Amino acid sequence: MKEKAIDTKLVVRPIVGCLTHSHFWEGPCRAGRRENMTVEAETKQADNAFAKAQQKLREATDEIEFLEPIDARYDEKFVVSRKVFEQIETDMDKVDFFLCMNWRVPRLERYRKPIVIMQNGNEGIDFCAYCRSIGVEAYVAMDIQDLNEIAHLLWIRKAVANTRALVLTAGSQPTFGVQSLIRDPEVLRQRYGFEVIKLPFPSIVPYMDEISDQETKETVEKLLAGADEVKVRTDWFPNDIKYYLAARKMMDVYDCNAFSTACHELCTSEIPQKRKFTPCVCHSLMKDDGIPSACEEDLNTLLAMTILQYAANRPAFMGNPSYETDELLKLHHAVPALCMNGYGTEPLHYKLWAFTGQGFGGKLQVDFTENESNTVTLARFNPAGDTMCVKTGEVIRSEYKETYCSPYYYIRMDDARAYMHHLADFGHHQVLIFGDYSRQLEELSGIMGFQVTQG
Repeated sequence: MKEKAIDTKLVVRPIVGCLTHSHFWEGPCRAGRRENMTVEAETKQADNAFAKAQQKLREATDEIEFLEPIDARYDEKFVVSRKVFEQIETDMDKVDFFLCMNWRVPRLERYRKPIVIMQNGNEGIDFCAYCRSIGVEAYVAMDIQDLNEIAHLLWIRKAVANTRALVLTAGSQPTFGVQSLIRDPEVLRQRYGFEVIKLPFPSIVPYMDEISDQETKETVEKLLAGADEVKVRTDWFPNDIKYYLAARKMMDVYDCNAFSTACHELCTSEIPQKRKFTPCVCHSLMKDDGIPSACEEDLNTLLAMTILQYAANRPAFMGNPSYETDELLKLHHAVPALCMNGYGTEPLHYKLWAFTGQGFGGKLQVDFTENESNTVTLARFNPAGDTMCVKTGEVIRSEYKETYCSPYYYIRMDDARAYMHHLADFGHHQVLIFGDYSRQLEELSGIMGFQVTQG
């Protein structure tokens, strides 16, 4: 399988700028004590600034991989030496952004690379404004907190651009279940770098046939043993895991790291009836493993899910919304994940029930009120793929249904009726992630080039 996008790193070149003068003088832009303004004193100050900058890098997010820092000091002619620029140009093709520390680096903007200048004062603001005025992407970080927040947004953009989704399709335009979907995946590739590989949904069957019962055993036993209650036919449940493992194998073959499949068309083919499986557990397991996985070929939710999972570092849920009261929205599907508090956290308790009345098709029944926080963010892209609808709310209860799509999550929000009408511009499936990410999505929208509307 293609490297998981959540394992992507930002490659950053730190450059420490510093103005050191050729001799002592004072004037309207330079004043102080003579002993602090000699060549020797300023050289020592520059050495200390470079050492402190290197030390500060240790506090940066682990989403960054730093290249060797460059000492870019210059004198009152404000000319950076050719030797320094040769260092800056090393491995240029790998660099995601320059981190300019201490003082600005004259002519750094000529490389047209994104620049983050970490400086608390006029230097950073002035240089950033200049870069933006000539079309160079630039950001100001007053401290390490700013740097980490900016870097996370840039990391999300890179991770999305490193996402390649395997979509098993019926080839319908649109699909039966989601007419509001993004119909041309090329829009996503050109706008966000998000790739989509479409293959016929029955093409997974030969891969399922290659999966032995022994290969499913560990996952099957783990899920059965961990469930608080089991209501699925245990002799058929391995077929769900065969579908999951087959999807992973196909993703290996086609170098993909996200997934979606037709649902209505898969159902009417009666392949699941004959083979006694549904794709629901596959989606849940994918997301718990850091892989965006959406139902029904819905690229609107797959893109929103991808962004939210990368932003929050946790899996997402998706489901059908319906109006309950003016303050209550209901959301249901059979694809909750277990590590909703974040990757690497303790899995939530779950029941393992059957999607069908015959007892095949496992589905995880998870009570979201047991989560660390009840606050959730809902999101979906519009059919054009250029605008995201965002809404926050609070999960107040969970309900389960014996068959079909379940759990049901009841979400308290302001004006649920108006929100449902607002979704008429976006479509029905909603992505749900725990936490309030509305502000972060607003900031990210400017970096990635989409619009955000608050529901």
